[in-house]
Amino acid sequence: MASTAPEQSATKDEDMQTSGILLEKKVQIQEPSRSPVQEKRWLEPGEHDGEHIAIVSYPRSGNSLMRGLLESITGVYTGCDTRPDRSLSLELQKCGMKGEGVVDDSVWFVKSHYPERSGYLPVTIHKAILVVRNPWDAINSYFNMTLTNTHNKSVHDSQYERFRERWDAMIRNEIQVWMKFHQYWITKVDIAVQIVRYEDLLVHRKETLHRVFKFILNKEPKDTLENTEWMTRIESILTEQDTGPYKPRSGKIASSFRHFSPDQFKYIVDTARTHLRNFGYDPETQNFPDDIRLPNRQIKPAKPGATTWVLSGDKLDLRDRNDTFGRLSTWFRKSLVDPIIASDGTELNMDEVLAARERARLRDEEAKTDAPTDEEECGP
Repeated sequence: MASTAPEQSATKDEDMQTSGILLEKKVQIQEPSRSPVQEKRWLEPGEHDGEHIAIVSYPRSGNSLMRGLLESITGVYTGCDTRPDRSLSLELQKCGMKGEGVVDDSVWFVKSHYPERSGYLPVTIHKAILVVRNPWDAINSYFNMTLTNTHNKSVHDSQYERFRERWDAMIRNEIQVWMKFHQYWITKVDIAVQIVRYEDLLVHRKETLHRVFKFILNKEPKDTLENTEWMTRIESILTEQDTGPYKPRSGKIASSFRHFSPDQFKYIVDTARTHLRNFGYDPETQNFPDDIRLPNRQIKPAKPGATTWVLSGDKLDLRDRNDTFGRLSTWFRKSLVDPIIASDGTELNMDEVLAARERARLRDEEAKTDAPTDEEECGP
């Protein structure tokens, strides 16, 4: 009986100093795996000729799900242009996303939310996968993320009433950002862009991933990956349990609709009608979300002669300087003197609340010290 030698692997550690941030990466050198999905690794020098493919999305639109699926199929870690020391990046690293902050040639795919927010380093990319999610679910998930400072915790329903003014203002602000973001990638960017709906990754996963990998591998629309190793890998991860690196707040499409008043819901429809129809999200004319059909293959071809694009290269900022719903949402949360209540009733952000209460106490003491005494008020 023939014996099989144990698979050997070597690991080398290298430190990369970038913009004052020390990143530690592990590069695994493996024998070719016989399994459909290889153990995750970093790219070898020169592999894929330094090509970078961006995974771009408005926040909370399924970027992490797309990253997780690509990592499972290719066996290669995905990178990200966010600073690796940010709290949400650290949370993703704990979930196995080791490429947070990595944008060099050891990664093939790079996550970005640009131009909703800039990355900490510019990254040259050769094509992009634009992950789109219906704005109701995306904005609601973003609202929850800004308050909980997590990827997977939800606020209690009572918090929508508690923060009703902020929730209403966020809806009206974020639908504008949502539209501008997608308009940028569809009309402004020179390189090829494939549009992938988050909903199709849930409902039509096999065909959607088939399209994605034909785009990645520069296949023609009529080509097929059937009976190839790539299709074997795609089929190996077609399970309902595979939702990305962490369990999402809600895997149900349109589960957020109940948090929108009729006026708020209609505001989004009226404001973003053209974009909604382009993506198949119009509830009035396309019966979304009851009818989620797989759209035609949506690829924006590259402009003649265009081969690269630089993430954060044009330094565009979709948000106004006084926009309190972007990164400044952290300051709003840190100003609260009562905790955010999670969906399970637990109190979140208590460290921030205690710090806010202490700041308030010090302000009160300072105000009392500076206040004039009765004698000073009456005068001589």
